[in-house]
Amino acid sequence: MQPFDALTIKAILIEAKPLLVNRKVDRVQQSGRDEVVLTLRSRGGFSHFLLSAHAAFGRLCLINLSPQSKRNNPPNFCMLLRKHLTGATLVGVEQLAGERIVDLFFSCLDEVGTPTHKVLTAEIMGRHSNLIFWDKSSQQILGASHVVTREMSRQREVLPGLKYVRPPAQDKPNIFVLSRKEFDSHFERLLAADSESEDQLLEQWLMSTFAGLGRHLSEELVAGIAESAPRSTAARDALWLKISEMCGDLAPKPALRADLVRYSVVSWWPDLGDSTVWKAFPSANDMVAEYFHRHELRERFQQLRDRLNGELKQEAEKLNSRIEAASKYFGNEAQQSDYKKFGDLVLAHIAEIQPGASELLCVDLYCPDGNEVKISLNPNLSASQNAQNYYRSFAKMRSREKSAGSAKAEAIARLAVVTERKAAVESATTIEALESLRDVITPARPASAVKNSQSAGKKKPKQRWLSMTSSDGWTIYMGRNRQENDQLLSQVAQPHDIWMHVLGQGGSHVLIKVPSTKQDPPMRTMQEAGQAAARLSKAAAGGKVQVIYTQCRYVRKLAKGKPGLVRYENEKMLEVDTAKPMPESLRRLFSTRH
Repeated sequence: MQPFDALTIKAILIEAKPLLVNRKVDRVQQSGRDEVVLTLRSRGGFSHFLLSAHAAFGRLCLINLSPQSKRNNPPNFCMLLRKHLTGATLVGVEQLAGERIVDLFFSCLDEVGTPTHKVLTAEIMGRHSNLIFWDKSSQQILGASHVVTREMSRQREVLPGLKYVRPPAQDKPNIFVLSRKEFDSHFERLLAADSESEDQLLEQWLMSTFAGLGRHLSEELVAGIAESAPRSTAARDALWLKISEMCGDLAPKPALRADLVRYSVVSWWPDLGDSTVWKAFPSANDMVAEYFHRHELRERFQQLRDRLNGELKQEAEKLNSRIEAASKYFGNEAQQSDYKKFGDLVLAHIAEIQPGASELLCVDLYCPDGNEVKISLNPNLSASQNAQNYYRSFAKMRSREKSAGSAKAEAIARLAVVTERKAAVESATTIEALESLRDVITPARPASAVKNSQSAGKKKPKQRWLSMTSSDGWTIYMGRNRQENDQLLSQVAQPHDIWMHVLGQGGSHVLIKVPSTKQDPPMRTMQEAGQAAARLSKAAAGGKVQVIYTQCRYVRKLAKGKPGLVRYENEKMLEVDTAKPMPESLRRLFSTRH
């Protein structure tokens, strides 16, 4: 798969700017954690601009239809963008030269109606991709699709309240701002290189020498250039002509390979005229939208196929184990016959068996040769009881064999169905076909059945909240799991109480009870509550920990999300150091817990 590069961004923006700039934002949607769609309106209609910070499919382009979000509760980042950008005007779109970074400048109004400028920056950089929203005048980050803490990256933090800083640049000249003199100088050094570097390909030299190039673009630049003599002045001149065209007033000529191996926005490949290999597009936006959409469908298709194959394989293994276990009860006809025969012989010689006898030696009436047979007896049982024991053993073995036979037949029949479905999954060619098979293989369980099965026979225990009293006499509550976090907000919290949680980490919801709306908790109480939130989280051993807090009236539970999941606003930041000694109230709490 070809990654989204700086040249593609340049071609995209050449076509998209006239449809975006000076348009008002009508709607903001976030269909996934990594994707935001801005719908802008004008007299001519609506334009839908997609910004994706997906690690593999990161891109930005115009799309034909705005996808409807499946989320009933939009993420916090989407709510932040809606708050600031709905009704705002997109006044500018700029790409950093040769970089995969694009700034969208918006003119909007703040809470008191003062005109301000906000910037939405799309950084399309593989696994480091991000969408960052910041204030232009103060350069303060307002939010991001991916929050990056110090624990995640020591080079660059991306957190609300911090100053927005560009990603670190590479220590190589950018090919998009390169002069002819600089290029010739680098090429001369290539020509003068020693024999040990002569095996280096021209595209490898481009990637190692200049920034702004990937493997696919480098290969396209050198395609058809002096293949017999790549290190020559003719190759240098031809290469510079392509670089000049790429960095100048680009006229996009988008095309896409049928096998989705690569695409081109400049169409320099020699075989581009072959319509069976390449498909031409009227615009780079259409080409990029189709390329990544087909790749996403392909990945969804492969993931769904792998999941269904995994489920069918697991089911087949269970059935094979069941067949193997059932087969152990077969092949014991001789032992069954012996049990029946021993019972008959004991009854036939019941008058000869003395009390307390441990064995019976008699003629085998079932053997035509008249051989003697030795039968073990339980000395604690009578002769009649010993006979009944043999009859019971015979009946049990016969019953088990019968049950095993029906279980084995059923497992074989189900295994045949599983094998048939595996063949259908392997032969499926579309995502729709796999989804129809998924509905058969893993049918959805009714929500009412799930709820009833979870609640049947269970009584909710009386809640005992984990709490402590701060050094200033304020009551602090803590949730020990998702359910308690959820119940703290629904059953204990009041609008003016203070809610706390560690930033970017899973952990306890902490609640400071505020007795009066005119009071604010002392800083010592805030620090002790922050310590509790930090020590009851996944960042407990992280040294300095960022804790966010806000009033409970600004915290909302997600309507259909998991217990404990919330969205919040008007939050502030508090830094606590878990390396410092634990407050006395918190020490007492932990000592009682253990």
